[in-house]
Amino acid sequence: MARKVSICIPCYNNVAEVKRLLDSIYCQDYTDFEVNISDDSTENATERLVREHYSGVNYFHNAKPYGHIFNWNAAIRMAQGTYIKIMFSDDWFTFSDSLGKLVALLDKNPNAALAFSGSRQVMLDEQNINALHHVSVHETSSYDRFADNGFIERLYRDYRNLFLGNQIGAPSATLYRRGSELTFFDERSNWASDMFLYFDLLEKNPVFAYTKEPLISIGVHKKQYTESFAKNDLRIYNDYRYMYLKYHLQENFACRAYFTEKFLLKYHRGLREAKELGIDKHMFFQKWFVEQKATIQCFLRNRLQSK
Repeated sequence: MARKVSICIPCYNNVAEVKRLLDSIYCQDYTDFEVNISDDSTENATERLVREHYSGVNYFHNAKPYGHIFNWNAAIRMAQGTYIKIMFSDDWFTFSDSLGKLVALLDKNPNAALAFSGSRQVMLDEQNINALHHVSVHETSSYDRFADNGFIERLYRDYRNLFLGNQIGAPSATLYRRGSELTFFDERSNWASDMFLYFDLLEKNPVFAYTKEPLISIGVHKKQYTESFAKNDLRIYNDYRYMYLKYHLQENFACRAYFTEKFLLKYHRGLREAKELGIDKHMFFQKWFVEQKATIQCFLRNRLQSK
């Protein structure tokens, strides 16, 4: 008999983090779940851990690593449950009732396809340093984040407003309904792969449920996938350009304005690119003049202060 929730875990050479996550799973009050692990590891430590201590886990060790997003989807493909719970292996459930509260969000909102919660951001790199000085990690190296009221109102009004800033957070802080077929991460995406997943879900069904409570703890560290991107990495621009076109965001005035300001100008794209993306020259030059004005004012202030 299939379990209600499929917890899908991709991992790669991080057995200690996988153990922390599994321990947080098996102390949950809610127990109607299955655990699926797709392991990209190049060693056998995670496999030994699972085989010896977590016999109920559906585990698969990939003969050859798939790579980040491909392995995420491999874990989702293992799912048999009605609700899909992606959990990155460096994250974990904050409380023993975390999973139950996420499930309740969808149970109480049967029209919703997506549920999400707040999260506790835990600085894992700082944790190692603080441990040496016997400093409380919770007090010094973590903070809670959640979607503010303005974001929720914008998302209720038009799901495409997600493009203006992602406050849903990391995929580990979400739970989504299976639907007639599984929803995966877009394997053409890079930087904003989480937003592609949310867009695919909300495009089919814009109804969602949420809580501000930090039900999930997110392990923040320098080895994360997003840390491999430079500040003005062209892959980030290409990702948002692809998103802008895939979901027809040129039809939304706020999305056109946002893309012009935050991407076209920041990445020094010209008017030809703007026209290809459905952005008229009036909007392009309006944003350009605002940017130039701010640059000139900053230059003049620095000159005055240096005298």
